[in-house]
Amino acid sequence: MRGQADIIPGWLPMIGYHHIIMVVCSIIIILLSILLAGCTSSNGLSNVYLVSLQYRNASTSIPSDPELVNPGIADKIYNVSHANSTIREVRAGYMGLCLTLSNGARLCSGSAAALASMVKAEGVQVNDTATADPLNLIWIANNFKEKIVFDGLIFIAVVLTFLCFILLATFPGWHEEVDEDGSEREVKPFPSRRVMQVALGSSALSFIFGLVSILWQHINSSAAGTMSESLTYGAIESHVGTAAMILGWAAVVCLGIVALALLIMILSIRMLTMLVDDE
Repeated sequence: MRGQADIIPGWLPMIGYHHIIMVVCSIIIILLSILLAGCTSSNGLSNVYLVSLQYRNASTSIPSDPELVNPGIADKIYNVSHANSTIREVRAGYMGLCLTLSNGARLCSGSAAALASMVKAEGVQVNDTATADPLNLIWIANNFKEKIVFDGLIFIAVVLTFLCFILLATFPGWHEEVDEDGSEREVKPFPSRRVMQVALGSSALSFIFGLVSILWQHINSSAAGTMSESLTYGAIESHVGTAAMILGWAAVVCLGIVALALLIMILSIRMLTMLVDDE
């Protein structure tokens, strides 16, 4: 038994319930930070996007639905979109856009105007600026980022989660006290009830803001992609960012775990206090 006890690190028994919650809070902040930073850099973050728009190949058939009163407009859009575009795909994130050029290069920036200037310069080099971005995907993606997507609630969720982390760090840990017999023993007092309630409130609000924001993100991304395909009669293809959805919903789940864990802690301490007072 002594040999097995020596294997356990000395700091392991010192890990408290609130330390695990603090780790989960750190994971939440990291996940939401990566989500917000999507499409701001071509070094890995270009794969974290909300929606992508790309030109379809020339083999796509023109829709022939009976609801089309003016089917000729679809033919004109296809003739324009099937030109040799300088860009192949545009990805939109919360704070930036990423372009994939026809040569495979990828450019990312928080300024749509800067990306458009680069694309126009590429078009000048090939003596045809009209085919640089025939359907103005940069403009469409930037409108989606500026007018539809809202990242304020995610920033609030990050701040509230950080506040919860700070409050949890103030919880008392194990320390030695001398009892009536003069012997030392390790004790861990209960944290302040007010601090626990504030931590629970901040985590609950963070969960609500995160849930609303990610649900909003999911619906808006899907709707924007579908409308873009419809308004261009299928000339462009849209995709919802899988990595961004995974990061967002994983953060929401972790936020719910933190709020539930703090609620269980408060109820457990309250029950123990009542039992001690009854004795």
